Amino acid sequence: MFIILSGCSGVGKNTVIRELLKRNKNIKTYKTCTTRPNVRAEEKVNSEYIHLTRGEFKNKIDKGELFEFEEIHGNFYGTLKKSVDQMRKDNLIKDIGVEGQISFVKNLPKDIKVVSVFLYAPKDELIKRLTERGEQEIEKRMKRFEYENELSKNYDYIIDNSNLENTLKKMEEIIEKHS
Repeated sequence: MFIILSGCSGVGKNTVIRELLKRNKNIKTYKTCTTRPNVRAEEKVNSEYIHLTRGEFKNKIDKGELFEFEEIHGNFYGTLKKSVDQMRKDNLIKDIGVEGQISFVKNLPKDIKVVSVFLYAPKDELIKRLTERGEQEIEKRMKRFEYENELSKNYDYIIDNSNLENTLKKMEEIIEKHS
């Protein structure tokens, strides 16, 4: 099973994923390619990304090595085709953008079960969270708020992530239901 977790900047996607990985040893994640610089301290130690230059990323596109990719906030993000093979063997969860979700649902082989979850929080709460984590480009990130929320209609589930424990409980129920 492949669980796609999406939502606006600051909604807590990676926090939810980290907590689920701690609580459920049957769930794994995989590394996504990105051109985003690894500026956060945790990414320098144990990154969930394969950091590439724009040229390296475009080379992977040209060689057909990516299953999907999209540009978000001026950086490219994409999934290697070899990660799709891992979805057949393991229960995987990954933070995927709203356009990537559409691509995954449309293009993944039918033998891979996909469950998509969109995390939501009010805009003022997202701005507060981004401010607290020291984000420098809040306005840029909030420009996608309406667009991303509009695409939430494409998801199997929408969860209000105002309370982490409630969100984790709902996620665990979804995982149990689809396992």
